Amino acid sequence: MSRTGMLLLSLCLLLSACASLPENYQREESWKLDGSDSSIAALIRPDLSAHPGLSGAYPLGTGIEALAARVVLARAAEQSLDIQYYIWHGDASGQLLLKELLDAADRGVRIRLLLDDLGVGAENDDAFLLLEAYPHVSVRLFNPIALRDARKAGMVADPARVNHRMHNKSMTADNQLTVVGGRNIGDEYFSLNELVNFADMDVLAVGPVVDQVSDSFDIFWNSPSSIPISAFHEEPPSPDQLTRARNKLDNFVAGNTEPYYEAMKLTPFHIGIEHRDVELYWGKMAALFDLPGKALGEETDKLLRQLVDLLGDMQKDLLIISPYFVPGKKGTEALIAKAQSGVRVRIFTNSLATTDVGAVHSGYKKYRRKLLEGGVEIFELMPQTNARQAIRSKLAFSGSSGASLHAKMYVFDQQQVFIGSMNLDPRSVAINTEIGLLIDSADLAHRFVSRLDKGHQASFYSLALEPKNRDKPGGSKRLVWIEAKDGEEIRYTKEPQTTSWQRFKVGFIGLFPIESQL
Repeated sequence: MSRTGMLLLSLCLLLSACASLPENYQREESWKLDGSDSSIAALIRPDLSAHPGLSGAYPLGTGIEALAARVVLARAAEQSLDIQYYIWHGDASGQLLLKELLDAADRGVRIRLLLDDLGVGAENDDAFLLLEAYPHVSVRLFNPIALRDARKAGMVADPARVNHRMHNKSMTADNQLTVVGGRNIGDEYFSLNELVNFADMDVLAVGPVVDQVSDSFDIFWNSPSSIPISAFHEEPPSPDQLTRARNKLDNFVAGNTEPYYEAMKLTPFHIGIEHRDVELYWGKMAALFDLPGKALGEETDKLLRQLVDLLGDMQKDLLIISPYFVPGKKGTEALIAKAQSGVRVRIFTNSLATTDVGAVHSGYKKYRRKLLEGGVEIFELMPQTNARQAIRSKLAFSGSSGASLHAKMYVFDQQQVFIGSMNLDPRSVAINTEIGLLIDSADLAHRFVSRLDKGHQASFYSLALEPKNRDKPGGSKRLVWIEAKDGEEIRYTKEPQTTSWQRFKVGFIGLFPIESQL
């Protein structure tokens, strides 16, 4: 072996030795608390009694409403808060919610916070280590990177393991109320970012389905892949450090988030659970979720199998909203087969101008033409200029200027709705773990479909294949993007509102065999 080869081998061995996860740490299993004697339970009991065996759902389409719902859960909890997220930023909304959690812990509420390590980042270790040092609070990292101060090296040392991530997103209070959906914790997910925001969708739920979400959380919390953040740090924070950190957090929230709280007071929640002027959609519901073993490469695609079963049963209509849409060969064939059997299949996804992950677009664009030829309808989100029109159209998950689609939602035969964290791409299907709620409610399904029917022209391009030469309709066809504007149709023959450099980069990335990782 050459000297260079020996050096590389030695480096890999050294990284592998340094990148081992901690083993000697205190670990205790814990489980959901009952919560049936809490104030939340008393509040919702009449509604549950009026709908025996059913669960109630309220869609959270606007960012500030979604933030308000999470504040409501934190303030209403008396016994427990179980919280699971892929990303938690240290920005204004992230710190606002951290303060709400600490306020709940001060009341004696047990806090269990489970975070995906890649989505949080070691730079936030200090904040979450301080959080865990408070009474009643436990913080665990899912599938963590062992090298805290050299994360890239840690990823190189153990790529097969750290490539699998926990993409789940849920927050549950007293095992009575839960919020599940597509949003992470960060300003851009709550329409508070000045430049770019995500158009997203969550659902607030009550009833038997909440217990299923809690079961999912327990499975992940007690998984060997979930490690206490304190296991990576020898010394716990001192009392003085805790006091300074808490004062800093309280001062930051007091000085920077007053407009957020004022805006939240205008939502149906009023930042108080006692205000119940929200319309719940009632029906049979189920929490569908992957098992944590999927993050270890085990065959546990529980969620996907259940969604595929629903696809097989459809007779009339399939609506897919997925910001990252890479159906692959088998998925493309399945969607075309449905379309050719008489089912109307519609896909709503990001355009190149609105996507925040160009590599995913490179995988998606390979399948557009074949899908259109097979009878599938495709719509791509318009960038910036039409965002205000989208809001005026009251599209349920519209964003603000600079919006990028982030909602993950599927509507089957205008009867069942799935809202959760799962994109229709290889990463969600085979690599990351996901969760969502399957809601059997024709009323809720009709709400989403009708709003899209009425409002999509103001915010989405319609894709089509048209003859290159109109005088020869039987000749070759080109892909066009159609924008409806002021009663007219504007046609684009290139990805609208993009540069040649953007299109080149996406095309170049598409030359590489990386689809399985998208």
